[in-house]
Amino acid sequence: MTGNIDLMAVDDQIWKNAASLFNRSIKSFDEDVASLQEWLNAQPHLPKLLDSHCLRNFLVLNKCSVEVAKQKIENYYLIRSKMDDINQFNPKLPYKAKLNEISYVVMYPKLTKEMHRIFYIKIKNESLMSDYEPIDFLRKSFSIAEIRLREDVLVGDIFIADMKGFAITTIMKVTPTMFYKGALIYEKIFSMRVKGVYVINMPPVCEILLAMAKRILNPKVFERIHICPNMDSLKEIFPLDLLPEEFGGTGLSLDVLHEALEAKYNEYQHVFDSLDEVDVNENLIPKKNKADDILGVCGNFKKLEVD
Repeated sequence: MTGNIDLMAVDDQIWKNAASLFNRSIKSFDEDVASLQEWLNAQPHLPKLLDSHCLRNFLVLNKCSVEVAKQKIENYYLIRSKMDDINQFNPKLPYKAKLNEISYVVMYPKLTKEMHRIFYIKIKNESLMSDYEPIDFLRKSFSIAEIRLREDVLVGDIFIADMKGFAITTIMKVTPTMFYKGALIYEKIFSMRVKGVYVINMPPVCEILLAMAKRILNPKVFERIHICPNMDSLKEIFPLDLLPEEFGGTGLSLDVLHEALEAKYNEYQHVFDSLDEVDVNENLIPKKNKADDILGVCGNFKKLEVD
């Protein structure tokens, strides 16, 4: 069954709709892509690992500003060398297999009518929660982002999480520094637009995470975190065919979605191996965009993209 699932079916009409969000025709949008490609080809310090689909997404993520997209592409390469812990997300490393035994982190193949991608998070095996490492969740999230950059259209993201099974020992592993780094990558590399976070079965200990999020996130992002009273409340927000069976809907099961994502990992293993070899010569980069400078000014997460 998984062989028939296209996790990220993006056609010309979807790109046309995405470009129109920023008052671009598909012709002017493609001209911007060509301009970005010409610039990238002329940068001796930047690896050539981004195809036209990636460049389209960098434009979408940055409101079709070519200049901002250039900066984010440099960040894409620069920050990797400065955040080795989180950036060790090659899926062949042990973290992914371990995380897969404990929890689901999957995406749904059908976009919402607003072209937003929905992600589902749920504990698979509560007996293994003592081995759960939040940093592994971040690693898998960013590995998924690498695949999406090459196949998806990155207009906006929605996260739906079932927190049943999370204990105080798990929550205490989430540090402000870890939160900082995760938010930094989302802001300074991917510029991901969080359109909503819906949490069900939230245990009281998760108030610690909410308090941390409130201190760090832009208020508009924080306001998009919704604590749902029960599973049925999701049915009032999302069509049933966008909700997996485990979330009370009529959609595909988490196991099916997991297998489809695993197939994508296999397809893109060569990309992750190439990313492991990235080495940017910072001496060739304009001083204003040095990696240390980026890291030094990114403590203010009030700049997180929320549009």
